[in-house]
Amino acid sequence: MVVNNSLFSLPVLLSLAISLASPVYAFPGSPSAKMATGAQLEGKSSQAHEKTAKADEKSLDKSKVLDKSKDAKPATDKKEPAKAEPEKKEAAKAPEKKDAKPAPEIVIENVITVPAEALTEHASEYLNKNVRFVANFQAYSSLALDYKPAMRPAKTHLSFLVFRNNSKVPLSELKLAMPIPKEDDKSPQAKLLSELKEGDQLEVTGKVFATPLDEPWVDVLKIKRLKAAVDEKEKKASADSATSK
Repeated sequence: MVVNNSLFSLPVLLSLAISLASPVYAFPGSPSAKMATGAQLEGKSSQAHEKTAKADEKSLDKSKVLDKSKDAKPATDKKEPAKAEPEKKEAAKAPEKKDAKPAPEIVIENVITVPAEALTEHASEYLNKNVRFVANFQAYSSLALDYKPAMRPAKTHLSFLVFRNNSKVPLSELKLAMPIPKEDDKSPQAKLLSELKEGDQLEVTGKVFATPLDEPWVDVLKIKRLKAAVDEKEKKASADSATSK
């Protein structure tokens, strides 16, 4: 029996053509399936790597932004009023500076009160003793200075005279000397010495340190103005007003 192969060749050829035109199907476990799976995995892994790389880049960008924000100086730093703080501190410290306290008043013990004329009459009785008397200022003088037996140098000391009681005659027998105040001395006594004028009533306290020629030489320790002298102009004006009445 002879079989005609042409009847079967056409369907076979068609099936072959269809199979060639359609995508190749790979059975699980076959080499082609393994290759396809590997390619898919590689594609997925590459996509994952790209995503992680992009995430890392974003995190780096954020960290850079944060670092820049930290490095950036706040707006308040640009303001300059902070420079005034040292001045405030100096101003606060300024009140700590206190003026020098005035020298305490000299306290002299065992003082003998005696009239000025009696002191000159009995000078030896008051030698090395503290004395006090009241008299009116006459003028500054060098009478008690640079005398060898009772030396008080004129370079470092001043001297003055007082009037006799109820008189305009100086009591020259009474030698009064005291240290010259320093230029920066602002004590009441130094001020008084610069303001004394003739006729001012003074209370003089001192120590008799020598009696050459039987006269008292006194180191003046303290002076006090009890009464200021009347100004001649004021005295004349008051006298004129009295006569006019």
